Amino acid sequence: MNDEKRSGISPRHWMVVIGSGLLMSMNVLLFLASGMMLPSVADSLDAGLGQVMVFVSINMVAGAVTLAGAGSYLLGRFGARALALVGGIFTGLMLFSVGSVTSLWQLYLLAFASGLLATVAMQMTGAALVNEWFIERRGLMQGLLMGIAGLGGIAAGFALPPVMDAGGWRLGFRMVGAVTVTTAVLSGVFLVRTRPGDVGLHPFGAVANSTTERHIEPGMTTSAALRSPQLVALMTGLMCFSGIMALQQHFAPMMADRGLDLAAAGSLLSILSLVNVATTLLLGNLSDRLGPLVAYCLSGGLLVAALTTFLLTTGYASQTVAVLLFSIPTITPPILTPILLRHTFGGRAFVSLLGVGTATMPAGVAIGSPLWGLSKDNAGSYDPALTVAIGLGVACVALVSFALLTGPRRWQEGPLQSADGPGRDDLIVPA
Repeated sequence: MNDEKRSGISPRHWMVVIGSGLLMSMNVLLFLASGMMLPSVADSLDAGLGQVMVFVSINMVAGAVTLAGAGSYLLGRFGARALALVGGIFTGLMLFSVGSVTSLWQLYLLAFASGLLATVAMQMTGAALVNEWFIERRGLMQGLLMGIAGLGGIAAGFALPPVMDAGGWRLGFRMVGAVTVTTAVLSGVFLVRTRPGDVGLHPFGAVANSTTERHIEPGMTTSAALRSPQLVALMTGLMCFSGIMALQQHFAPMMADRGLDLAAAGSLLSILSLVNVATTLLLGNLSDRLGPLVAYCLSGGLLVAALTTFLLTTGYASQTVAVLLFSIPTITPPILTPILLRHTFGGRAFVSLLGVGTATMPAGVAIGSPLWGLSKDNAGSYDPALTVAIGLGVACVALVSFALLTGPRRWQEGPLQSADGPGRDDLIVPA
């Protein structure tokens, strides 16, 4: 059937990609903006920086718990469009409210509330929408999502400082909240649709004019995947990788250790966000063409090189080189996590595992961010943590490589994909 026509890409496909990317940009904005605003929050509330930075961990833990415990259920029950709209508005309102806190307990409560639906509504939905709307070029589209999401980092680097100069951290949080609500409404109402069939279309790459019928995608069942050593290896590797990425929230003090002032550190963050617009497309396209194993190993190698450069050098020029090396690793978890899951376990259990896989990102940051700070507090520098992170980066590559190399053999050569017949994790795809 090589002469069968495949469905092309329509303006609506691009609208879904743009809307999903804009939603993801709000997660990037919050992640980087909180690192810029929380030191001022500490001064205003007469609290220690460590006490206030707990905001990040609470926020990320709340998101991880929702993703792991209810992410797949919420996605299946309400659909990506409704989840993005409601979750995005709720998250934005909670962030706006942070601008009115007067005590630590209020800050912690709103950290939990603002993190509860943030990742599932504005991160997980993007991966699910790419899976629904694209059969071909999924890696490239996932990369394009993160390229658009880089707008959040650019906004944090360029737009937030003037806002804080004008109205302090309170105005900063209110701006982040208002932008999040606006983006959720724009994307949910005008751009995103849960499935191509909702608007009479087919996924890009599907057989044109095909009917939709029940079809069990090849792959492990959810129960088999959850019992597999590949899941343990993959989740551990992904979570540790995200823990290393929490270094981004410590860029300003780490750069100060290396002779740079706050303005220079801010410029490097902006450079990182700008470069990521291009590297996201590069990584996604590389995964499509050479496979996720090559893409992940390249990212892991660049991570080790970046951390080594951070550790051994000082000065603006060398730290700029390190940041450029760091650019591909920073966007690896959101781009490759859904691709790695599908490659390792197949498509059958993809939606069921997506919540757990996506949860490794906020969980890793929640664990990693305070550990980076602990190194600074106890050792007076980030050097011990950087040394440990280099070794951990190598371990991440080994763990994920094991899952990618051995996982497909279990369901391609064994009975794990359909021995128990159709189940609740079977997908309906165009035949």
